[in-house]
Amino acid sequence: MSTEQSGADAYGQELAHISNHQHEATDARFMLFQALAAVGIEHEQADDIVAKLEAGAVAGAHTWISESSPPHGSEPRFEDGWFAGVRDVASYLLRIADTTATAGRGRAASSAMLVAHLHQARLPRPAGDAGGGTGASRGAGCEERPGGRGTLS
Repeated sequence: MSTEQSGADAYGQELAHISNHQHEATDARFMLFQALAAVGIEHEQADDIVAKLEAGAVAGAHTWISESSPPHGSEPRFEDGWFAGVRDVASYLLRIADTTATAGRGRAASSAMLVAHLHQARLPRPAGDAGGGTGASRGAGCEERPGGRGTLS
């Protein structure tokens, strides 16, 4: 296998790994919105809570990147480039954290509508309904989420 092909495979694995984290975050966000709604937190406040948690995660990445160092014994020019890159990435992460803290309005309401729709789909249908059954063909305790993946409820 060539070095270029090996690099492409490693990048593909990295993208798959990131995609997995994104799917898990979507599932967790959905569950958090459900839990917040269950204890009476309004949609706007739920959006604010989740946005602050997500911005905090990005801020954590900012801190981690900002505290990184070039490999020990690096040439001064390499170190200068390293620190310039770290500053650029850290600035970008700060902008992402700022945007994340204020974005995401309406996600709790969308989540609530999705839960209502899924609950409605599971209700028994009239005997003459072409769909037939109880709507539980996906299995007990499994809900469909955006993107077609099921989540356990």
